Amino acid sequence: MSEMVKTQVYIGVAIVLIVLAYFWKPGQAELDVNEIIGTELFKDFKSADMATSLTITNYDNNFGKPVTFQVTRDPATKQWIIPSEDNYPVAVPADDNPANPMGNPHGGLNDDKNQMQTAATALIGLEVLGVASEVPKDHQLFGVVEPRADLAAGSKGIGMLVEIADAKKNKLVELIIGKADAENQAQRFVRVRDEDVTYVVKVDVDSFTTELSSWIEADLLNLNALDIRSVALKDYSILEVIDPRTNRPIKQLMQRSDTALSWNQEESKWAIEHMLQYKEPNQPTPTELAENEELNSEQLNNLKNALDDLKIVGVKQRPDESDQEKLVEYGYYPFPTTDENNQPVNDVRSANGEVHVSMQDGIKYVLRFGDIVPLDSVKLTSEDATDGNYRYLVVLAQLDPTQIPEPELTPELTPEPEAPADPKEEKKDAAPEKKEAPQDPAKKADPEKKPADPGACGDDEKKQAAPAKTADEPATDEKKKTATDEKKPAADEKAKPADKPADKPTVEPIVPTAEELQKARELIQAENERKKNEYQEKLAAAKKRVVELNQRFANWCFIIDEKVYNQIHLSQSDVIKEKGESDLDNFRNLDPKGLDAPGATPPGGAIPPLPNIPQQP
Repeated sequence: MSEMVKTQVYIGVAIVLIVLAYFWKPGQAELDVNEIIGTELFKDFKSADMATSLTITNYDNNFGKPVTFQVTRDPATKQWIIPSEDNYPVAVPADDNPANPMGNPHGGLNDDKNQMQTAATALIGLEVLGVASEVPKDHQLFGVVEPRADLAAGSKGIGMLVEIADAKKNKLVELIIGKADAENQAQRFVRVRDEDVTYVVKVDVDSFTTELSSWIEADLLNLNALDIRSVALKDYSILEVIDPRTNRPIKQLMQRSDTALSWNQEESKWAIEHMLQYKEPNQPTPTELAENEELNSEQLNNLKNALDDLKIVGVKQRPDESDQEKLVEYGYYPFPTTDENNQPVNDVRSANGEVHVSMQDGIKYVLRFGDIVPLDSVKLTSEDATDGNYRYLVVLAQLDPTQIPEPELTPELTPEPEAPADPKEEKKDAAPEKKEAPQDPAKKADPEKKPADPGACGDDEKKQAAPAKTADEPATDEKKKTATDEKKPAADEKAKPADKPADKPTVEPIVPTAEELQKARELIQAENERKKNEYQEKLAAAKKRVVELNQRFANWCFIIDEKVYNQIHLSQSDVIKEKGESDLDNFRNLDPKGLDAPGATPPGGAIPPLPNIPQQP
């Protein structure tokens, strides 16, 4: 066979193979599609308990880079934490954990209903409903392009990557979730990472939210505005000023005002406890409302509502007091002081003042406002990116025993002096004393004192009593009257006015027996003991709550929205307004110093530098 013939044979065979391949592939592909529809994408992922980490990656078009949100179980503590938020603990929602109304601020999935369980369960048994495409060129069309750092600016069709791993870091799920099906919004186009095929599945993308509030106890204080009883506004700043002694910049505490207000629950109104102004350094001057001024209830009520709805936007691990450089970066400064027992305490002061809030249960929240957070320090995603500002906030819980008044105890009964054995005998003994009183005509009328013959000679007292007795009686000389006959008119007529007061205690007072007195004393003692125990229980509960809250607050600098900060961080002038249509100028506006911040340079070095704040270069 010649070479020409061989070549023609090879070409013919190749053509046949190409034709066979062309007609065979569609049938084979169709067969594969039919087999996969109705099956599970991740057959090995059977239980949410298998998951030890969840990673959600979105592409932030504002910064042109992927942003990762991760939740993982700490292998040492078995608690769920958020590495992308400085290992802040995941919380079980309070409504799902009746044993702990605060939720679980320390993390740990001790309840089946939480965001991690929701996210993991959404991917278990994920069924393929259809195949949208088999080629990579359609990835952008269906929004299943993987979010990567090497994507060109302005790339389109980028999806959300969801990854779940087990304890050995084996990937149980790697899924890119794209656009919703236009004909059925409950269905989504998805793609398994490193595969070309785009599937159609039914999945709830809300299960994979990266909003921090869905994963933590976002309500920072978890208080009820109706329980607020007092608010103290400590308006000060820590500013950079020039020290006239060295002509170098230093950080200086500048106080402006201190305003304490209380809420009267019964009258539903605010009242002033004290108002101080610092017109001179370290010299608080008491002040009060002018005739044309009143408290701004609207501002104060907005403050209460803002405290009730204070949400965490982000968190940062709080630097140790020894790390002054990091503390200052957040707007906090070491400030050694002493506690109520005169023991040294490593406290801090904040760059933008404090607000103290006391609750009816004896808990006081101390809110200290730091500096504005750099925007790149807030891990925003495409779903919550904003042009707003954020601020650092440190929170401390304290006990305010004034909100738990001591009980009013009932005075205990003292033992009564011993009564005579026979009360009647006491009355008989008292009768002769009454007979000896010559000035009492009623006692002279007593039949025991009357002689048989009222007209007998030589008895001057009886002669004086006789005319007095008969002055109002009808004239009669009859001597047959008995002593009883003579007594009747005296009792009915003459002695009537005098006897009235003596006749009032017609019923002898009830004198309790010794047993009755003892029983009454025991009842009073028991009631007083109940009141004392109730007071001590409230006090103990408040102290326990303070410890629990500080376990949650102590290690963190929270990030809050600047709008909320402006509602809470009020000055003295913010809570005072002019009455009605007053034409008078507010006296604070008349005073050029008023509540304005002190000048940039402290007078003559009168104020020493803030303790422990390093000199600025």
